[in-house]
Amino acid sequence: MTSRDPLGAVEQTATAEEIVAALRHDLRNCFGTIRNAAFFIRRKVAREQAFRDDPRVAQFLDVIDEEAIAASALVDGAVDANPSLRRRPVSASARECVLTAAACARIAEPAIRVDVDAAEGVVELDPAELALAIRCLVENAAESMPGGGVVTLRGSVVGARYRIEVGDAGTGVPEEEREAITRPFYTTKPGRLGLGLNIAGRVARRYFGALTLGRGAPSGTLACIELPLALAPEPPGAGAEERL
Repeated sequence: MTSRDPLGAVEQTATAEEIVAALRHDLRNCFGTIRNAAFFIRRKVAREQAFRDDPRVAQFLDVIDEEAIAASALVDGAVDANPSLRRRPVSASARECVLTAAACARIAEPAIRVDVDAAEGVVELDPAELALAIRCLVENAAESMPGGGVVTLRGSVVGARYRIEVGDAGTGVPEEEREAITRPFYTTKPGRLGLGLNIAGRVARRYFGALTLGRGAPSGTLACIELPLALAPEPPGAGAEERL
């Protein structure tokens, strides 16, 4: 019997969030186009006698504009009110998130090995989300080496940030695809949605971090998530002398 994927629920939510975000973006563009068209028509017909004689023309144009605004607000409100998209950050071990991601990575190619080395570091976020973001990068790296190879997964503290690096020894991202791979639903792999990088990037940004993609050494791709470390709690009584 197959064990339940511990990141399955958060992956479903993250996938839904990316789909909703893409739809919201497209709908906003549609509503904006409608409002611009109504504005153009209003200016175009303002000099026409029929416009001045029939007040319904102006009223209908007002209705188009108002309904477009209301529809856009309705879309935003429905997304913001969705309880499944609310996050409750906690102090979490970045190392544990890295280890969870490696353990849960779905790698079909038996000749792929994940080499993990992660230092301790405390970050403020949803640990399941970070583990999912890392898993997305690990699975992308594995899929870039269909003949087998090693995915390197590193976690380290760099100054006031925690850096997670995922590297592969594949052929790297072709120049003509570098911009395209960051778009939602773009993929060259059959059966994939093309949302892994979007999910990883959204998780990083949500917790004041960033996702970057670069060339690996000596080949392949190096994906990096950097997040701020959690602030250490001030010990009891600290600063009392300064207040005296």
